[in-house]
This record gives sequence, structure tokens and C-alpha cells, in this order.
Amino acid sequence: MEVLVQLLMNSLNLGLSYVLMALGLTTIFSIMGIVNFAHGEIYMLGAFAAYVAAAQLKIGFPFDLFIAVLATGGLGFVIERFLFRRFRGEQLKGLVLSLGLSILIQNMAYVIWGGDDRSFAAPFRGISFDLLGSSIPMERMVMMGVSVSMLLLMYYFVVHTKTGQAMQAVAQDADAAALQGININRISMISFGVGCALAGLAGALMGPIFYISPFIGGLPVIKAFVVIVLGGLGSIFGALVGGLLLGAIDSISLYFLGTMGNMAGFVVLILIILFRPKGLFGYES
Repeated sequence: MEVLVQLLMNSLNLGLSYVLMALGLTTIFSIMGIVNFAHGEIYMLGAFAAYVAAAQLKIGFPFDLFIAVLATGGLGFVIERFLFRRFRGEQLKGLVLSLGLSILIQNMAYVIWGGDDRSFAAPFRGISFDLLGSSIPMERMVMMGVSVSMLLLMYYFVVHTKTGQAMQAVAQDADAAALQGININRISMISFGVGCALAGLAGALMGPIFYISPFIGGLPVIKAFVVIVLGGLGSIFGALVGGLLLGAIDSISLYFLGTMGNMAGFVVLILIILFRPKGLFGYES
């Protein structure tokens, strides 16, 4: 039972971090038609924003998360306005631009913080509670609680607010949405900012659990791509299900196979591409 509880907790932790990353990616893609390869570096910047706030400015943990979300969301507004807006709907140009931006951000972070691994402790590090005979660290429970709260907030925002409904309209048909008076540029900027803020939050939440460095963004963004291919590109519900499913696959495979288990998610990706190219919840063209 103890092993089962640990696997469940690890699956939920990994899965929810994947969901936040994938939800940000699919939000940007559904509105702008751009696959943002710099998303992993936004994740990294979110972790460093929380690190600076916690370890250097000595700001309390909830405000660390707020600063990370504010910084990465604001950066998303800026790079959408001055870099990506002109390439909206041009997938190849947007892809090349995002690759260049990824390299630029990573090298700037290396210059600022160096290449050494860093860490910072959440105020509740060392606190745990017993669940069916298994010791569960409080920082993992907080990570799950914040992630679920953000997902519920995103659901409310997309479904029950005018801006969220406008985002849905633009994702379905941008030209028709423009004819109805929706400001496409404004919606694109908000979508990019929200997508980046989700990635930044994921980085800030995982920062106290793992070490951080300028190079931590590569694997999370690859996992996020696996999630959106698994769930279906452009499907928010698919990102949720795909993230939780991949988290379970990774957790179980790492437990039984060790480092070899890292390949399990990519095996699933290959199988999905071969037998269900649209993903589990993608739309057939």
C-alpha cells in the first residue's frame, strides 16, 4: 500500500506539472497557430523568478509564486507584441523564431545565474504527514493544491468570462470572430501571456522540489509536446487527460525501470502518432 500511495503522489505531481505546461502550449497554439519551443525557457524563468524572490529577496512563498506568474506572464505579453504577432498563423516562421528565442533566453540566463545547479526551500520543507503508512512531503501537496486551483481558475476564465469566450471564438474561427468585433490582437496577447504564466507557475512550483539551472527547460517542454500529441493538439481537455496519463506512465516506469523509464513517454508518443495521429481528443480534419 505504501508503494501504491507513493506512485499515486508522484504520478499526480508529475502529471499536474505536465498539464500546466501543456495547457500553456495548447492555449498559444489554438489562438496563434504557433508551436512555441521557447516554452521550456519560460518554465525555467519562472523557477528562477521564484528563486530570486525566495532566496535573495526573502519574500514569502505565496508571493514567490505570484512574482513568477507576473514576470513570465508580462514577458509573454511583450514577446507576443514585438516578436510573434507578425507571424500569427505562420507555423514555420513562428517555429524558427521560437527556437531562436529559446537559445537566446537560455544563454542570457546562463550569463546572469551561471551554469551551477541552485535550490531554494519552501517554508514548509521537512514537514510531512502520514497517508496510509506513507510519508507525503507537504511541498508536494502544496504543489498539487496550487495546480488544481489554477486549473479550476482557468476553466472558469475560459468558460464563464467574456475574454475566455472570445478566446474560444478566435480559436474556432479567427476571421468570423473579427467580424463579430473581437479584437484579435488583444486576444492573442492575452493568450500568449496566460500560456507563459502557466509555464512560469509550473517552474516556480517545481523549483523547491528539484534543482534549477538555465538548462532545466528542455525536458519539461518535450514532455508537454508529448502531452498535447497524446491528448490532441488544441484540446484543453486533452491536455488535462494527457498530462495526468503521462505522469502516471512516467512515475510507474521510473519506479520499475529506473532511468530507462524516461523512454516510456516517448514510446507512447510514437505509438500515438502511428495509430492515432489526432490524439485521444483531437479533432478530425
